[in-house]
Amino acid sequence: MLLVSGLMAAILALMLAFPHTGVGRLLKRWLVDAPAHALNRVRPGKIVFYIALAALGTALTLLFEADGIRLFGMMLPETLVWFAMFDVGVFIDALLITTAILASNGLSVARTRLATASRRIAAAAASRRTARSRRPRKPAKRPPGKTADDDDAGWPVQPPYLAFSIA
Repeated sequence: MLLVSGLMAAILALMLAFPHTGVGRLLKRWLVDAPAHALNRVRPGKIVFYIALAALGTALTLLFEADGIRLFGMMLPETLVWFAMFDVGVFIDALLITTAILASNGLSVARTRLATASRRIAAAAASRRTARSRRPRKPAKRPPGKTADDDDAGWPVQPPYLAFSIA
C-alpha cells in the first residue's frame, strides 16, 4: 500500500514540476485530460443512476454490514451490464425532464387542485346533509319479470362438467 501511495506521489510531483516536458504533457493527457473528457460525455441520466446505485450500496452496507457489501458486490456487475445494454439513461433523462416540467408547473397546479378538491368535498358534504333531511324514503322496487311462484325456473341450464387437463 505504501508503494502505491509513493508511486502516485512521485507521478503527481513529476507532472507538476515539469509540465512542459514530453513526460509531463503525456501524464497530464492521461491523468487529467482523458478523465475530464470522459466525464464530460456522461449524461445526467447516468449520473442519477450512479448516484442511486451508490445510495443503494450504502444502504445495503449500513443495513446488513459485511453481507450487504457481498450482496452489492454480486449485484453491481449485472446491474451495470443491464444499464449499458438497454440504455436506461434515455429513460432516466426523460424522467428527469418530466420531473423538471412538473416541478415548474406542479406547485401552482397542486395548489389549485387542492383548493378545488376541498371546495368539492365541502359542497358534497353540505348537499348530502340537506338531501337526507328533505328526501322521503322510497320502498325498493322489485324487478319486473317472473315471481318466485312461477313454474318455470329463471336460471339457464348449466352445461355438464367436462374434466380436462391444461398440463
